[in-house]
Order: sequence, then C-alpha cells, then structure tokens
Amino acid sequence: MGPELAAAGAPAATGPPPASSSLLPRGAIRGRLILSLLAGRGGYRVATVLSNVLLLAAWGEAGFAGYALVMGGFTAVLYLTAFGVEKSALTLLPRVRRVRGELTAVFVALSAGPGLLALIGIGGYGLATGKPPMWLLAGALAVGLGLNQVLVGLHRALGRPWRDVANHGVLVAAVAAATGGALLGLGPTGVLAVLLTAVAVLDLALLPGLAARPRGLRRPAMLRPAAGTAVLMSAGELAAAGTVSAVFLVLDHTGRAGQSGPLYLAVSASALLANAFGYLLRIVQPHVSLALHRSRAERPAARRAARGLRLLALAGPPWVVAATATAAWGYDRGPAVVLGGLYLACLPVFFGLGSVNFLLENGDRHTLRRTAIGSATGLAGAVLAALVLVPWLGAPGAIAAMATGDLVHAAVLLLILPRRSA
Repeated sequence: MGPELAAAGAPAATGPPPASSSLLPRGAIRGRLILSLLAGRGGYRVATVLSNVLLLAAWGEAGFAGYALVMGGFTAVLYLTAFGVEKSALTLLPRVRRVRGELTAVFVALSAGPGLLALIGIGGYGLATGKPPMWLLAGALAVGLGLNQVLVGLHRALGRPWRDVANHGVLVAAVAAATGGALLGLGPTGVLAVLLTAVAVLDLALLPGLAARPRGLRRPAMLRPAAGTAVLMSAGELAAAGTVSAVFLVLDHTGRAGQSGPLYLAVSASALLANAFGYLLRIVQPHVSLALHRSRAERPAARRAARGLRLLALAGPPWVVAATATAAWGYDRGPAVVLGGLYLACLPVFFGLGSVNFLLENGDRHTLRRTAIGSATGLAGAVLAALVLVPWLGAPGAIAAMATGDLVHAAVLLLILPRRSA
C-alpha cells in the first residue's frame, strides 16, 4: 500500500527504516521484546480462560451460559471497532516518515468512528427492546477492547512496544479483580462493569501518547488510501469474528443455548494458540511489509500462498469431517474437553489460512482485494454451514462451521488468484 500513499502525497519510506519505526530492535533485545509482547498478550488470554472456569464455578451453568452468550455474541463488534485499522497501521506507518502524525490521526478516527456508531446502535437497540444491563455492558466492552487493540498496535508501529506489555498487564489485573469479585458474590453485570471501567481508563491513557495530528483528517489524499486499506484488511478478522457471533446466535435460536457455556470455554481456551500465532504475525508485520514492498516480492509471496491453498482445499475437508464426527460421537463424555479437542484438531486449517492471508494482505492492492473477497465468501459459507450443522450436531457443529468457512475462503482464493501466482 506504500505506492498508493506515495502517489497520494505521503512519501514512502526509502532506505533503512528510521530507528523510531523499528518494532524489533537488533540483537539480543529482539528476542526479549518478542517474548515480553507474547507474555503480555498471552498472560491476558490465559487470565481470561482461567477466569471463565472460575466464573462457571461461581455462577453455575445457567448463570455462566447467559454471560457466555453475550460475550460470544458480541465478538464481531470487537473486530468491527478494530476495523482492520491495526493491521493497516502496521503495514503503512513503517513505510512513511514525515506524515506519521497525520496518518496516526486517521487511524485513530477510523477506529473511534465505527466504535461510536456501534455504541449508539447497541444502546438504542438495547433500550428499545428492553435488553438487560449485562447485554449493554458486553457490547460496550467489545467496542472498548477493539479500540484498545488499535491503540496499542499504533504504539507498537511507532516504536513504543512496551506500552503494549504494560497495557495487557493492567488488563490481567482487571480480569483478576473481576473474577475475585465474582467469587465473593458479584454477578455478571458487576463483572462486566469492572472490566469495562478498566478498558475505558486504558484507552483514555493511551490516546495522548500517540501525538496524532488532526490535519491528516482534512487531507482526502491521505484519508482515502488509509481508509480503503483498513476496510480491505478488516475483511478477514470481521469474517472470523462474524462466524463466532453467528454460531452463538444460531445456538440460541435452535434451543441449544445451554451448550453455549461449554462452547465458549472451549473456544476461549483453545484459541490461546491461535491468538498467539496471530499476534506473532502482528509483531513481525512492519518488517514483512517493508521487505515485500522494497523487494517487489509480492508475486513470489502469492505463489507460496497458492501452494498452501491447494493443500487446504484438498486435505482440509476430509480432516474436518473426520474430526467433527469423532467429537459429535464423544460429546456427552465431556463437552468442554471434546470441543477443545475439536478446535485443536482444526488449528491446521485456521493456522494455514492465517498464514496465507498474512502473505496476501502485505502484498499489493490486487492480492489484498482478492483476500477480502475470499473472507466475505468464507463468512457466507460459515453461516450457511452453521444453519445446517448447529441444529444437527449442536456445539461440535459450531466449530465445524468455523472451519468450513476457512475452507470455503481457501477454495475461493485458489480460484480467483491470478494464474501466474497459482
């Protein structure tokens, strides 16, 4: 996307990236920094998983099922707020020098704008339909977490990765405090209020350090390419999050809402690896983006992606069918454990498509556009699969629908990538 910004008046980076833009310092610090970033984000994910187990013990299955349903249902809202902005910032900011403040302001607005609209929509719909406070708080928390993800991503892209580590340390403390409150009698509404307060404070604390220059919002030549890149890069995350939200909604509307608790536990626990993998890709994204941009290596990257797509399209379907059948057969023996095993069995599909998307999203505008098309069709495939598999198989069908969406995405990409790449 560097060429688009350069053509629009934002100079592309040439030569070695300036020291302030480098996320990964050279030498021994690089390893310590990566480990610290992974430990911060991973600690938060582990704390969340342990919290869910303790919340289940504190509230019982019925109380936790309601909490799991709203948290799972609002997954898409979190990524709507992130809106592909983090990935877009990590791709574009390292490629420019003199207009970083203006571009940073654009990215903050691209996240805060949809977040504010989502808050208004959630509040209006909730009040009009008489939704409980827990529903409203869960929606606001999803918006706040999405904005938080963007803000720490901007700090990383601007050479301040340790703020990401500190941010997630505070989130771990907030999760621990909320969980301790639940064990002492605090209900789901109180737990969500504690978490929302912590996230709101963090977001407000992260904003001043970005030194964003609002005049970038008045420059259409900068706003348009940044917004266009963010929209295209949001497709994959929105599709994945939309799939999760969809399977929980289908569970709720097919009389299987009681299975939302085991499903939420299994997905949140098993997603630790997937989230760590995705976050590792974000850490190295600025350098990968610069390397592809400078060496004009988009076409070789697309060819490597095509080889991975062929493997997914051929080996993925029978593998997912076999794993799902096994999970459905053994579901009653231990729902959460069986669902976690099914999710882990599907990780090669999730990781494989994630790697392909990473290469294509950091390539040129054409491969990015095709990735967005694949994400949209993958989401449609996942929703259709959920409408069939969830009523038939319950929670195992929900995870199978997630994997099916990725396989549809892979198949569509294989069809629409240029033949010189495939």
